[in-house]
Amino acid sequence: MESFSETIRMMRVARALLELSQEELAERAGVGRQTIVRIEAGGKGVAFDVVDRVRTALERAGVMFLPSTADHGPAIALRKPEARK
Repeated sequence: MESFSETIRMMRVARALLELSQEELAERAGVGRQTIVRIEAGGKGVAFDVVDRVRTALERAGVMFLPSTADHGPAIALRKPEARK
């Protein structure tokens, strides 16, 4: 699993990749839109468990958070439609 700050940086990209608005993601994660705004602005003042709920919502929507390897940093990918939950 990547660091908290790396996860935060990738969440906005994940939301854009899924073509979700901040409001849609907030609803899926069970948080307010301002929480998504704060996460996307760097996550200051947002509890780890809240960030984890948002990440879980993104994963359920079809995003995979890929770990760093020796060749590249962390990445995001879309699951194939048939592999989405």
